[in-house]
Amino acid sequence: MRSKLLGQIFRFAVVGTAGFVVNAVLVELLAHAWGPLYAQLLAFPIVATMTWYLNRRYTFGASSHTVLQEWFRYVFANLLGWAANNGVYVLLVLNLAIAFRHPSIAVAAGSLAGMLFNFGVSRAVVFRDA
Repeated sequence: MRSKLLGQIFRFAVVGTAGFVVNAVLVELLAHAWGPLYAQLLAFPIVATMTWYLNRRYTFGASSHTVLQEWFRYVFANLLGWAANNGVYVLLVLNLAIAFRHPSIAVAAGSLAGMLFNFGVSRAVVFRDA
C-alpha cells in the first residue's frame, strides 16, 4: 500500500511538472498579447485538461465514471487547488515587478501551492475507485 502511494505521488509530481512547463510556456507566449492575467486565464483550462488526462492515464487510472463525468469531477474537486494556485499567481503578478515581467515565476509558486491539495482531492474524490 505504501509503495503504491509513493508511486502515485511520484507520478502526480511528474504530471504536475509537465503541467507547469506547458502552463509557463503558454503564459509567457500569451502574456505579450493579452497581459499576464488573461494569459493565465486562457492557459489554465488547457493545462487542467492535460493534467486530468495524464493523471487518469498514468497516476491513478480511470474511474468507473464516464470520461466527461470524471473530467467534471476532476475540475470541480480541484477548484480549491485552482484557487490557491491562481491566488498565489495573481498576488505575485500584481505585487512583484519581476513576476509581472516573467509570469512563469508566479506560475511556479502557484503550482506548488495547489499541488498537495490537488493530489489529496484527486486521489480521494476523483479517482478513488480506480
